[in-house]
Amino acid sequence: MYYGSNTRKISRQKRGDLSGPIYTILMIVFVIVAAIMLYNYFQSRTSVLTTQAQISIVNPQLAGNVYSITVENIGTTPITLTSINIYPQDSQTPIVSQPLNTSLNPGQSTSIVGTSSTQFITGNKYIVVIEGQTGNGQTVAAESIAISQ
Repeated sequence: MYYGSNTRKISRQKRGDLSGPIYTILMIVFVIVAAIMLYNYFQSRTSVLTTQAQISIVNPQLAGNVYSITVENIGTTPITLTSINIYPQDSQTPIVSQPLNTSLNPGQSTSIVGTSSTQFITGNKYIVVIEGQTGNGQTVAAESIAISQ
């Protein structure tokens, strides 16, 4: 009888009104909602990190005293072009310095045409520098070497 007197029956206690399948479904829903919230959080953070301003000089052409330069916004934020400067290759003094006020949305391009007070010499190299700013004040610049034709 030792065995019978030392053992006792353990009754199952109810966990409340939620049965096992309902509890499982609620846990799955909770995990899905948490995953969606984490996904949205990291998407918003990466969109801030990938926002960039970048311009590209596509086709600089110099002939006589006329220049024609195509500029494209290849970044992900709008840019306002503020100036163009053209330098002879080994000089710190620009032969063209023109202020600009042209807005470019991402993917847009524009052509800048003007004249120089100095003739471009055929065969010489010239450095073309375009500067711009974003809406939050970030300065953007692009540089290209153009050979006078």
